[in-house]
Amino acid sequence: MPNYFIPILAAFACAVCNGTAAVLQKISADKEKKVDSLNVRLLARLFRDRPYIIGIVLDLLGWLFTLYAVQYLPLFLVEAVIAANIVITALIERVFRHQIIRSKSYQAIAIIVVGLVLLAIASSPEKSEPISNMLRWFIMLTPVPIAAVGYVLARSKNYRASIGLAIVGGLAFGGTSVVGRIFRLSNPVWHTIYSPLVFALIVSGILGILLFSIALQRAQATAVNATMTASQTVIPAIIGAAFLGDHARVGLGYLVVIGICLALGGIGFLVSDMKTKT
Repeated sequence: MPNYFIPILAAFACAVCNGTAAVLQKISADKEKKVDSLNVRLLARLFRDRPYIIGIVLDLLGWLFTLYAVQYLPLFLVEAVIAANIVITALIERVFRHQIIRSKSYQAIAIIVVGLVLLAIASSPEKSEPISNMLRWFIMLTPVPIAAVGYVLARSKNYRASIGLAIVGGLAFGGTSVVGRIFRLSNPVWHTIYSPLVFALIVSGILGILLFSIALQRAQATAVNATMTASQTVIPAIIGAAFLGDHARVGLGYLVVIGICLALGGIGFLVSDMKTKT
């Protein structure tokens, strides 16, 4: 097993990539006409814009960092560390896009950081436990209901629907982390491309990008990214703890609960503060 520090560093690198990518993708999304459905052609148009392409490259790089990190760390820790991308997005929007960030938002960011530190202290590096074929297929088929819910939400233009799109987008991205946690290379390696898990990774990733892009058209990047990160964090953490054998260090389980509550509470506080400005 590699040094514990290296997977942690990979998760933080993913946070930097994702946080920066969200702002770049927001810049491109604002240039396009708002869509009122789960329109894949939006992605085709966005992929002609340089900031969006750079953002996708950063997302892919972050995804590779995530796949590495989840091989050695509990999902609740990896996803919580990646949640730090909210801080990156907020700061970039403030410095480079001159978005006003109020003191309440800074307080929310501080709460998130404290929650992440507690999770880092409590976590224990480990491999995932084997899972049943039924659970494996359930995980692989989750993009189907996510797409269905996303389709309904995309047809509505109110703020709640925009936040809903960010939530289901986060579920899609969180699905890639769960798949990455249970993924194993085949022997020989090239047989890996035939694995249904590879298909699930690709579909979940594309679906997450589409839902996130539509949400970015309708709300501020920091609010959308924070909401997406919340759903991307909590569901994989629950799945990891319930089915994949993720656990905290002996006697520190309470820090996991406190850390998750602080991180998600801070995210909710940040989203609420952003809503009052729209």
